[in-house]
Amino acid sequence: MRGANSVKAVRVLLEQSHWEHAVGVTRQLFALLMNMEHLGAMEDRREGTLQFARFGMLQMLRAQQRKAAYEREKGRPVDAHLAAMMEHLDNDFMDFRSNTRNGSTGWVTTWCRRTTSALADASADPMRPYQYNLLYRVWSEQSHAAPGALIADLFREADDGWVERAIADDDRSIIDTITFTVMFFLRLWLELSHVQSDERTAGWLSKLSSMSGGPDLPTRPWRPEEVVAQRFSPVHPGTA
Repeated sequence: MRGANSVKAVRVLLEQSHWEHAVGVTRQLFALLMNMEHLGAMEDRREGTLQFARFGMLQMLRAQQRKAAYEREKGRPVDAHLAAMMEHLDNDFMDFRSNTRNGSTGWVTTWCRRTTSALADASADPMRPYQYNLLYRVWSEQSHAAPGALIADLFREADDGWVERAIADDDRSIIDTITFTVMFFLRLWLELSHVQSDERTAGWLSKLSSMSGGPDLPTRPWRPEEVVAQRFSPVHPGTA
């Protein structure tokens, strides 16, 4: 559901040429895909699914904890049931605690103790590290409205052709955004345990790959049997 809604959101934004906002949603798809690829490659998928769900519960409880603190600061009553739930943070999730660099103890930031960059490097798809460096990291500037996302407009040359060049640049960004949005969604769809790859899906991925690839990039496994083999590549020892 999250993946499908992400595609819908990207479509709505791109219809109005707001690619710089749409890429934030596409980054979510990429991060979700990295997590699902890692989960699918684990030797014990059931255990991995439980770990993923428990970490989600931890994040929900911590969000409720911050909400309760805000309510107290405002002098508002805090629901007793909510306060009781906070006890689970100290009792049921200690395996998600770790030592920080300064010697204190804190919560881990991901369910599998890996960054998105590490998940991309460990992926069976050889394009994931490229996509992380060339898309995910670059799009971070747009997602966070960083100075690098704003400065280009300040240095546009206001000559006779600047409008046409600006439109052409936006068109390229829009095409890249929708291409990778659909590509990531299709691969996310294939990560579902009950979904089988077929010629139609493989054909779509092959077409999208030809639109986004280049002569110096790794080859892509887009035949149905290759996609299946890639999906179920186990996590290498020492990378879990």
